[in-house]
Amino acid sequence: MSPRPWVSEPSPALAASLQRWQINFEPGKPVDAAEKGDFAVNMRGRDGTARLVSSSSESPKLVPVKGRTRYVPPHDPRTDPHDKVVTKEIIQLLRGREITRFLVAEHIDDPQLDVDNNFSVALVQEFDVALRTPGEREHVWSINWRVANDWIATKNDKNEWTIKRNDSNPRGYSSWGLFTKKNGVLKPFHLAAKWDEDIGTSPYYHILAVGDLDGNGIDELIVNRIEFEAEEAMLELWGWEHGGPVAIRKLP
Repeated sequence: MSPRPWVSEPSPALAASLQRWQINFEPGKPVDAAEKGDFAVNMRGRDGTARLVSSSSESPKLVPVKGRTRYVPPHDPRTDPHDKVVTKEIIQLLRGREITRFLVAEHIDDPQLDVDNNFSVALVQEFDVALRTPGEREHVWSINWRVANDWIATKNDKNEWTIKRNDSNPRGYSSWGLFTKKNGVLKPFHLAAKWDEDIGTSPYYHILAVGDLDGNGIDELIVNRIEFEAEEAMLELWGWEHGGPVAIRKLP
């Protein structure tokens, strides 16, 4: 049984309501104005602007989403000064009951993998968006994370880390979830996960902006699909339907 797709196809009705919207690439000096649908990108080695445009000449009204925060294990060398050591709260969330049950249901559970010992990375964003109730934006956390045992870290009596590669059948999975807070605790309302065929090569989704483009009260999302930390842009326009994201348009 294959895990459910991370992003599904839209219904004919939703596709028709958003048909007028396209994402075009314009080479040249990059313009970065997410609120207007302009995103500075690199496309096949060329700098330029990915622009959300409408065939009816209307201008999109979007709300930019702040960049992600990258959380790494304590033993990570943190070559990026913006990286942060993963918190106990994030670890507790990722090993929580709701996520554990989901992974078991998706057949992505393995006794070799443990969040406490095999956490690799978490990419976290916060933003307001209307997805579940028309016209009602709620504060949402988007978290992409990976658990894998391709590296084994041990600490000696001097509190120093030693890291070695695991060449004996390494396993790993990548997950993505959307969360809201209930009584001060993050709870998922959408989850997706997949086994990594090659550990660390699964894409993650960086949400750039949100806005209601078809007037139905549910926001669409402009998302950058990033493959294996690649720098090339793969922008997508997502809708939301039946409790999950659906792909409306992609940057050609």
